[in-house]
Amino acid sequence: MIKSKLIDSIQIGQVEFEAYITIDENNLEAFAVYLDKSNEPLLVFQQISNNFNVEIKINQKLVDELQQYKSKDIDQRKEHYKIFQEFVLNAEQKAKEIAFQDTKLNYFTDIKLIKSIEQAYLID
Repeated sequence: MIKSKLIDSIQIGQVEFEAYITIDENNLEAFAVYLDKSNEPLLVFQQISNNFNVEIKINQKLVDELQQYKSKDIDQRKEHYKIFQEFVLNAEQKAKEIAFQDTKLNYFTDIKLIKSIEQAYLID
C-alpha cells in the first residue's frame, strides 16, 4: 500500500496511530490505520474491485504486537481502547467523505473481527 494522504494521528499510551487514505495493489483508494510507523497497516478498509463494497482486514501480527504496549491498569486499558475506537470511527468517517463516497462501508464497530483489537487492550 502507498500512504497518500494523512487523515489523522493520535498518541494513545505508548502507541502512535496514523490514519491514511492509501492506494492498494489494485490501484483503488483504501483507508488504513498504522501502528507506530509500521510498514503494514493494523487495519485496512479496502474496496473489493469496483463493486462499491468495502471489506475490513486486520493484521493479527500487529494486534499481537499491540498487546505488548498495553497498560497494566485495567481502567486505563479500557480508556485507551475507548480513545482508539473513537479515533478510528472519526477517521473512518473522514475516509468515507473523501474516498468511499458511493460505497457501502461496514463500520468499525459493526465488525466482529474488531474483537481481536479490543481483546489486545482488555484481556490480561
